[in-house]
Amino acid sequence: MKRLLSRFVDIWKLDFLAKFFAGEKDDKKTTILFWISSNLLITIILMVPFYLFLHNASNELMGYVNDNIANGAQIIIADGQLTTQNIEEPFFREISAQNGVSGYNESYAIIIDTQSDTYDITSLDEYRGGVVVKGDRLYFKDENKIRDIIFSNVNNLSISKEQIIEFINEYSSFLNLILFTIFVGIFVFVWFVGFRLAIAFWWALLLFMLIKIFDINEEYMTAYKAVLNLYFIPTIAVFGVSVAGFSVPMLTTLIFLAVFIANLIWIKKHPQIEEVDNLLDEIPEVEVGVVKQTEKE
Repeated sequence: MKRLLSRFVDIWKLDFLAKFFAGEKDDKKTTILFWISSNLLITIILMVPFYLFLHNASNELMGYVNDNIANGAQIIIADGQLTTQNIEEPFFREISAQNGVSGYNESYAIIIDTQSDTYDITSLDEYRGGVVVKGDRLYFKDENKIRDIIFSNVNNLSISKEQIIEFINEYSSFLNLILFTIFVGIFVFVWFVGFRLAIAFWWALLLFMLIKIFDINEEYMTAYKAVLNLYFIPTIAVFGVSVAGFSVPMLTTLIFLAVFIANLIWIKKHPQIEEVDNLLDEIPEVEVGVVKQTEKE
């Protein structure tokens, strides 16, 4: 456990590859455990803001319902027609997407107009998306895709403001949000551990080519095992940059290159480490016999 925990510190040091090549490359157990534990840590770090997002979104949704829907408001679908109660029509609300792009409206609109022709699907032309509810159907726009639901194909139902509030309260409880976050986290963890194992072959190839350029005698699989340890660095760095609101093209590649080259330069500046490593590789394996002593009678 001590060696595993120290690995989280050692990978940031410039002599990590030197020590890894000199002997730690044979410690497959620590590499595997570090790959699993580092990906688990990354998953937990990602799930914290994900939970906060769910919590804030449920609070904002509850606030929107209370502020924009009248008490006693109800929507009823019966015999293929939609009617409303205690909802002033035409009902129109615009929701800002908080994602402004120059020259394009990033807002969404919710429209209920079952009794007139004041609004129709063309009312969403200036919006990125939204919903238009008419007497016989519902239009749903998502970017450039428009779908409709014809109420004659829908079973009779009734939805009230009170039911919406009850639904939000039930599914946004602390326990439900935690369980959903854990559920998503399991899939994220499996993706990190599995899919990135395949991606690591590319980064290992990059490291292997640099090893040959620096004239260091190591095999490709050694580079692959080293990458499984070093992968934690660019992942954390990219996450931090994203949280800060920045976007840097090819950031993962740049970080890997910087880490690889810095470590390899350190090795070339300390040739005694490389010489010890080469000497260890040249020592033949010796079978050790077990001598069994017997007591003289």
